[in-house]
Amino acid sequence: MRRFHEGGVLDLTRWIPDYEVHLASHGYKACGISRRLKYLRCFAQFVQAKGLGALQEFLPDQTAEFADYWVHHYPWARTVYGFTGKSRLQLHHHQALQYSLRAFFRWASTSGRMPRDPLALSPPVREIYSFPEAVEYLQFCREHKGLAQNSLDQIELFVHRFDQFLRCQHLDGWSFIRSHHIDLFTRQQASHNMGRIRRIHSILRGLFRYLFSLGRVDRDWAAAIVSPRRYRLDRTPRPPSAEQVLRLLGSIDRRQPGRKRDFAIVLMAAGLGVRASEIAALLLEDIDWKDSVVRFPPIKSKNFLYLPLSRPLLEALADYLENERLAGSPYRNVFLSGKAPLRPMTPSSVSKLIARKMRLAGIRATGHQLRHAFASELLRSGTPFSTLQELLGHADFTSTQVYTKIDLVQLREVADNGGEDF
Repeated sequence: MRRFHEGGVLDLTRWIPDYEVHLASHGYKACGISRRLKYLRCFAQFVQAKGLGALQEFLPDQTAEFADYWVHHYPWARTVYGFTGKSRLQLHHHQALQYSLRAFFRWASTSGRMPRDPLALSPPVREIYSFPEAVEYLQFCREHKGLAQNSLDQIELFVHRFDQFLRCQHLDGWSFIRSHHIDLFTRQQASHNMGRIRRIHSILRGLFRYLFSLGRVDRDWAAAIVSPRRYRLDRTPRPPSAEQVLRLLGSIDRRQPGRKRDFAIVLMAAGLGVRASEIAALLLEDIDWKDSVVRFPPIKSKNFLYLPLSRPLLEALADYLENERLAGSPYRNVFLSGKAPLRPMTPSSVSKLIARKMRLAGIRATGHQLRHAFASELLRSGTPFSTLQELLGHADFTSTQVYTKIDLVQLREVADNGGEDF
């Protein structure tokens, strides 16, 4: 761990050039770097005034004192009041100063300049459970159920919430659970969302079967949990038309900053029918430029999904990677966020980006409906359902069967010729 001291006091000014390089490598603009370095130079003076010999000697309670120091020692500084909304920062004024200070401490700790981050924000922790059987069940799911990571994350999320719910209800054991506890938890988590109710009930049934097999509950609550009836293929996907998809792509001006990335994402979603989670998880090494093939990592299955790349999509990806994506980024994800620090996009950010572009183009649809549009166009072109299942990455054919209701004209033709083409 490198330290620079003058008379036993830490000298932070020697760290400023390295931190400036770090900010530039993560996509910060010149104005943002200048503002953060102003805060850092003031903080270096504050450390000198306090006589701190190491950064870990700085206490979180001194953040307010540093904010006052900034206001009193810099003529352009002024008191800035905080947001009216809820904030994770304890000090509710000078938010920009606090975020800059926390970012600097995070960089100092990750780069080995200090052993720990004294201002680290505690993220929501899902690993603390009141009932050890909940942890044992999660371990059982990972080792024996053979589920995809996305399914395991869903199970962990709701099992932890159910564990916290039981603690809030002051229940000391599984034997004290009654049906009204299950109903109340379901209403709190799902309200009237039928799909979410069914998902929660499915997870709770698995948990209760596990507990009943171990003798931790005196009755099989899994048999008592009745989900709302859902008829298979009861809903027909309503994909946007081909004209709407073309209008969506044409509405993205690639000459504007960040629009090359947006165009490549929308074109990938519309041209390959992949999920937002698959787009977010795509890495640079997953693109085979020579053979024009892309490999999407397993998200809802255990197998990689290999799909061909069209020339327009190859050109859009190359345009984005060469002219817009940060060249020195330490991340291998293809698509990075649009604002500094440039980090990998999340599935949620990809979905929101596509939805925003569709809204600006005057199309009332969601990003996932581009997947339906891709499937419907393949069906209209005569693609067999077995091939469609492979292209969509469906592990179960029942997931593909919903598209049988899209093109009624084609279904009538199949019925007329006796299904000879299938």
